[in-house]
Amino acid sequence: MAATPVCFLFSALGLRRAFDTNTRQALLDFGPWQALFWVLIPRSWPWIAAGAVWCVATTGNDMVVTNLFQVPTMTESLYQQVQFNELNKGTFLQACSFAASIGVLVCAMAWRWLPKVGSENAVSSAAPDNQAFAIVGISRWFGSILGCTIVCMVALIPLASLVIKAGWVATMKEDVIHRSWSPWVVMESMVQSKSFDTEIAWSLQLSFYSTLTAIILATIVVGCARSRWAARIAIGLAAFLLAVPGPLVNLTVISFLDRREPDWLGTLADRTLFAPILAQQSRCFPVVFAMLWIASQRYRKRHARQLQLDQGLPFITRIWIGVFAMKNPILMSACIAFFVSFADLSTYLLVQPPQVTTVAMRMFDLLHYGIKNRESGLALTLAMAGSIPTLFMVRRFAPGC
Repeated sequence: MAATPVCFLFSALGLRRAFDTNTRQALLDFGPWQALFWVLIPRSWPWIAAGAVWCVATTGNDMVVTNLFQVPTMTESLYQQVQFNELNKGTFLQACSFAASIGVLVCAMAWRWLPKVGSENAVSSAAPDNQAFAIVGISRWFGSILGCTIVCMVALIPLASLVIKAGWVATMKEDVIHRSWSPWVVMESMVQSKSFDTEIAWSLQLSFYSTLTAIILATIVVGCARSRWAARIAIGLAAFLLAVPGPLVNLTVISFLDRREPDWLGTLADRTLFAPILAQQSRCFPVVFAMLWIASQRYRKRHARQLQLDQGLPFITRIWIGVFAMKNPILMSACIAFFVSFADLSTYLLVQPPQVTTVAMRMFDLLHYGIKNRESGLALTLAMAGSIPTLFMVRRFAPGC
């Protein structure tokens, strides 16, 4: 459920950017299926591979879902060892090897496909229209049914489950349990989300500052990694950070901040959000860096002559021109990083300051205690709140993505 939408986004971007005049000619000569498998998929393979790497990395370092289902994964074992200060060297080496293998794999992919990034045709002039892949007959019906089935499994069925749980009522009459469902209880469960105002406020603050920090760091790295060697190293390190299990991130932050001297380190750890913000850069920074780096490559290759003419302008003016030209990628990466930060828990679970409880932490507790009405109502409220910026991004960025 979590990986399919991200893989769909990567695949859709790759297919759109691989669509050019050669693809149109293949459609005319061979038809939609041959053009898809012979032309589009081979050209969009780097994007499909990036989606697969994201799926492997996020699944391998997850510990919230595995904790709920009591699956003894490497990350879950590592979390328990870090929590009780009984770290096993074998588990530590396995976790580091997993993250390093992801980093090396992505670095090898960057070595192979780095020159092609930014050289795709502009989507505005080569994007497929509604009739480009017009498939008739049984194939069209089969594809429609398959697509709708996947959407139902990933999105509609989970939402329907939340609605059912939020409105479920169990009453005891004459030592007999009577169960029923009411839409009014659903609305009441969603209204009760107001009781999580403090948790929502902490989550909004943490997400905002984590996203802002990631944008600043990613902008600096993108500006400095101009050579291909520097870009490959930066991409590999970003993939390594993304694949590092959350307990290792917690352990690193603890080892950095858990010191008696200087005193300001203890103040940052105990009285500010510095520790969670620092920990969440392992998730937010790779996302923002990847999007801004790809956007900067496309901008430099498409406007190389204009950039040469701008060399005579003051440095601040050139920076302002570049930021203005990259405003859409910055805004889109900020929205995605904000969502990632808001939903994340594993990276800062052990480094939260006292009296700081986020929505993700409270939801984690409710799921363990089995309070279905409140957790389902809160989840529905968050889903509705998250759909608004998502629809805005689709309307704002989809035509030119």
